[in-house]
Amino acid sequence: MPANIALSYPEIERVSGVLDTSVDSTLVPRMTEAKQEVENLLTNGLVLSKSSPQLTDQYNDFNTKLTDAMNAIKSFADQFRQIKTSFESMDADIAEKVASSSK
Repeated sequence: MPANIALSYPEIERVSGVLDTSVDSTLVPRMTEAKQEVENLLTNGLVLSKSSPQLTDQYNDFNTKLTDAMNAIKSFADQFRQIKTSFESMDADIAEKVASSSK
């Protein structure tokens, strides 16, 4: 019969680390670079007196929302770690109760 619950603590930590690293080392830095490129474009290469400020504001709003969403990925890593910690504690509690009941 297949198990209803299976946990691999090392895999939980590995995947959580992948999520954190993806956000910190790839996603947010690339969005920061893209934002700088767009700012340069709208101040040097695509300058329209009325449209450029609106485009800048719109892109900044988009960039902020996207960066917030990317940072939220780390909350999944935190949730996974919290689940692992909860199960570790529960396992220890059960083991302690079993040990004390056999005395």
